[in-house]
Amino acid sequence: MYDTFVHIPKRPNLYRKFFSEFWLENIVVKELVSVLQISDKDIKDILSKEIQSRPGFDSLFLKLQLEVSKQFDSLSLYEDFLPTIQVLKQQWYATAVLSNLSKPYSYPLMHLIPKNTFDYQSLSYQVGAKKPDRKIFDHLKNISWYRSDEIVMVGDNLLSDVEWAKNAGIAPVHLDRTSNGIMYYNEYVRISRLDQLLKILET
Repeated sequence: MYDTFVHIPKRPNLYRKFFSEFWLENIVVKELVSVLQISDKDIKDILSKEIQSRPGFDSLFLKLQLEVSKQFDSLSLYEDFLPTIQVLKQQWYATAVLSNLSKPYSYPLMHLIPKNTFDYQSLSYQVGAKKPDRKIFDHLKNISWYRSDEIVMVGDNLLSDVEWAKNAGIAPVHLDRTSNGIMYYNEYVRISRLDQLLKILET
């Protein structure tokens, strides 16, 4: 989602920052963030009663909610996103969103996107797995009935999108909005705008 079709001016991981306020070890903070991404739970559901009873928890939690709200207010769709989706649908392509997304982030993001934009969705908190875990891709295949060689993966991350797609037998397209034009590499294609995907699919 982020940097593919949703633009966010400042992208700190507010939940990681929140967990770190309680002097937890980095490995514990990382685990909590991961749990939030792969479970259908809210933030208080994954925190122990001991942490929630610590002095200052309520004020820090309120601060987190305010910061998250401000972050959502700054979100916008890239201008090439909806026109590209419209053309794909006119050409009878099915579209899907596949993202490492926590439940608290899902509602504002999905409300930003017009209804019925995607034919399928595989979100990590719903599936119980996140990229590059093969399970999230298997979920997409199971709900869409498409084979690996019938799917094109477009994403901004070389590891969790491009490498993951290659390992799953999917054609990867790397969207790097800081680059220029279309570049063809041995195992993937790089584009700088989402609408350049249309030209890739033509060939």
